[in-house]
Amino acid sequence: MKNKVLIVLPCRLWSTRLPEKHLIELSNWKTIFQMTYESCLKSKANKVIIATDDESIVYRTKQFTDDVILTSTSHKTWSDRVAEVAEKYPEYDIVLNIQWDEPLVDFETINEIMNWIINSDKLTVMCTAKTKFKSLEEVRKPHNVKVITDKNWMALYFSRSVIPFDRSANIEEYSLKLENYRKHLGLYAYKRDFLLKYVKMEQTFAEKMESLEQLRILENWYKIKLIETSFDSIWIDTKEDLEKLELILKNNK
Repeated sequence: MKNKVLIVLPCRLWSTRLPEKHLIELSNWKTIFQMTYESCLKSKANKVIIATDDESIVYRTKQFTDDVILTSTSHKTWSDRVAEVAEKYPEYDIVLNIQWDEPLVDFETINEIMNWIINSDKLTVMCTAKTKFKSLEEVRKPHNVKVITDKNWMALYFSRSVIPFDRSANIEEYSLKLENYRKHLGLYAYKRDFLLKYVKMEQTFAEKMESLEQLRILENWYKIKLIETSFDSIWIDTKEDLEKLELILKNNK
């Protein structure tokens, strides 16, 4: 691989649904973000860094790695924090933003989106991943982001709403067809030069409405490539998510 790849895990302490979830110690004696970090180390990336605005996370990270950077507290988005780190490492051509709270992130999927962005055309500035939903209950949840792509797997739109809208469905019964929907996974591979330019762009209408920063890219007429994977991560956002993760850890033991 000619290009050098940097993975950044933006990590902050604040969480409304699961307070201070970063510092929760799991049954395997690890934090959620330590598990995510170790999963990323299995990929072909050249370096993995945790970026945070909180001293307590720096302290906890230092127990298993020195690859942690204390960043500004004024960032509005995850990408802003990732870009601050990317500016310090100009030797890396590709930068991945991976959500710190997906501890079971798949390193093979990481490698695949890395390869796609490295070999993409000039207008394709980001590569990410999608997967099939396992249930209609998952489709309906706003924190599960839905994505629509064209025939070449280029993103058309991301939304927290149920898209595409099934006009033939019985709305009252919500009888949707599961096979029509794809979930967006929290893995973002950027060309570094674009990332540094992107974070200086003004936030766009749809981005602010949906609270999905990848929409800023589409609204500025750039292209996002989606790969489809059978892998499905667990985003730890609630107590129920945490219980699901603990069950998986127990079964793996």
